Amino acid sequence: MLTEWLMETASPVIRYRTLVEIMKTTDQTLVQKTLAEVLALPQTQKRLDLLANLDYNRTHGANSTYLENVLPMLGDFGLYCGMEAFDRANKSMAEIIPIIADEGYDKHVAYPFLLRAGFEWDGLLDFAVQRIDMIYDFTRHGDYDIYDYYNDETGYKGMPKAFRDRPVIKPAIASGDGIRLPLIYDMVMLAAVYGRVSDDARVKIDNIVDYVIANEYDAVKTGYGILRAAPGKYYAMGWDCLKPFNSNRYYANQNFQRLLLYARFPTAVKTKWFSHAVDYMAQYRTAKGTYIFPKHFLGEADGNWVLGARCGLGENRRKQNWAEIESTFYMRKLLACVEDGSGNGYVRHFPPDIAYRTLFCDGFEFDPVW
Repeated sequence: MLTEWLMETASPVIRYRTLVEIMKTTDQTLVQKTLAEVLALPQTQKRLDLLANLDYNRTHGANSTYLENVLPMLGDFGLYCGMEAFDRANKSMAEIIPIIADEGYDKHVAYPFLLRAGFEWDGLLDFAVQRIDMIYDFTRHGDYDIYDYYNDETGYKGMPKAFRDRPVIKPAIASGDGIRLPLIYDMVMLAAVYGRVSDDARVKIDNIVDYVIANEYDAVKTGYGILRAAPGKYYAMGWDCLKPFNSNRYYANQNFQRLLLYARFPTAVKTKWFSHAVDYMAQYRTAKGTYIFPKHFLGEADGNWVLGARCGLGENRRKQNWAEIESTFYMRKLLACVEDGSGNGYVRHFPPDIAYRTLFCDGFEFDPVW
């Protein structure tokens, strides 16, 4: 079986995550022994050092030192808030959070990853609920007519010439008081809080997911378009939620990470698109039942984690079978969403009750895995 093959073949990170997330073993001695191997890796220590040295000026960016990359990179190694090694390194975060709270857009980037990592500071879940309400108020209408264009009628005075041939997001949708369109950062956040919010909020999340999974959304421009932040002030916006492995539209960043993200939502798993995506991945199955993805699906290069960069799992990439090991682990995770016995294709993995790990947040089980 794939699980046994991974335990025999993989390096510590995948073996640890296989034990905790797939096998859900109750053998705490084995879990702690394997975790100790993960923590001894130079890559792990480097990531913990990045966490220890975060400051409020490094929230949003493509460099490995930015919060939006540091936290999910630690999560990829199975490390989350509530674990001893993680908590020792994150002491600076208590000083950073209040500053981020006053920084406007930085919250849209930082809070999803703080929630995903298991932080429980006041205001994080409140922000998520407010974002859910704001986005849902737009997506519930099923409106995909989101663009204006620069011309004599629309005006858009002061728009840089380089932007004038690109679509402008209608100011009513994205203006100074909030971006009503869902961003890929929002999708990370919605996955992180799905089990922690009310039933009413989950219905709203499902609607938001339905909006971005719909075929009509495929017409959205990559990166959305130009954002008018204020009269005469324009930005090239990014962070669309376009689904990967989409037969209706080629999406250049065919990253498997985003497919795993959308597999967190029951309403996405039920779609033909998701079924087709799983079928598409079957072409990478080997004769012995493992998987070998194209290497660009497993990108480890610099860039934003949320766009599919930095997704290595600690395997030595000089090993001949590193891609087979990482691909098989990722596919095993995806197939768990399809094979779940609940009938809706949605699966939640809970690690064993290890004393040094916080598994409960505000009365809900914390599920850090995807």
